[in-house]
Amino acid sequence: MDDMVFLNGRFLPRDKAVVSIFDRGFIYGDGLFETMRSYNGMIFALDLHLKRLVDSARLIGIPIGQNRKYLTHHLDKLLEINDLTSGNAYIKLIVTRGVDYGRLLPSGSLKPTLLIITKPIDTKMELYQQKGIGAIFLSNKRSLPYIKSLNLLPAIVGLMEVKKMKMQEGIFTDGDKILEGAVTNIFVSDGKGIKTPPIKDGILPGITRRIVIDMAKRLSIKITETSLTKNELLRSKEAFLTNSIIGIAPLLRIEDKLIDNGKPGALTKRLQQAYKDTILKGLIP
Repeated sequence: MDDMVFLNGRFLPRDKAVVSIFDRGFIYGDGLFETMRSYNGMIFALDLHLKRLVDSARLIGIPIGQNRKYLTHHLDKLLEINDLTSGNAYIKLIVTRGVDYGRLLPSGSLKPTLLIITKPIDTKMELYQQKGIGAIFLSNKRSLPYIKSLNLLPAIVGLMEVKKMKMQEGIFTDGDKILEGAVTNIFVSDGKGIKTPPIKDGILPGITRRIVIDMAKRLSIKITETSLTKNELLRSKEAFLTNSIIGIAPLLRIEDKLIDNGKPGALTKRLQQAYKDTILKGLIP
């Protein structure tokens, strides 16, 4: 189970799938990725993920020749091969600029590398949704925040610090300003509406972040995209984190301080239920 991957047009055992040491993704982190989640074999928000991938690839000049039909077919096929068409699965699609024997500046006419990985969802994700998450502040931020670049060293170093502190997430900061989590977007609430940092502050335009903003508007929950401070987060009535794998998870603690009473808030729970309903509707053919 989950021991096959898709690499450059072929389905291969994961221990047989290799790329050249001259692949620019390996040498320079020159590539992109999308992380998605499937529910009983259906990939949620697939169109949004593929659009972001294509838009980001265009922005940095990686020519993705495969169309949506090609990618969708092989994503679905890999889930089937790995017996992941029932239950929930983690999916990662990676594109690099390809093999290049030149210098830092890319050579012309390179063939991109395409890799797809699938595996069962970590059971901790459901626990985080129910029981909540603790986080710490990190004094750094994501490189190239507007795209899902393979350059993840700030997140890696940050999460190593998070593990030392026995927490689950780190919040990138810019001085007193909060930006986003190492792998999540962040929302805070005064109990009446919700706020989230704007894209212009230098954060990833998360797919789940976008879905939550749209849901809040449909539910007539006041939603504001505005810069936020550490103090606003610490004094909030409730807060939550989002990404495609975790969905919506309550943020209950920042370092040694509880958010309000340290329990999931009413707005968070309401949005969690709306998100579940959105998933069900989104997976209906």
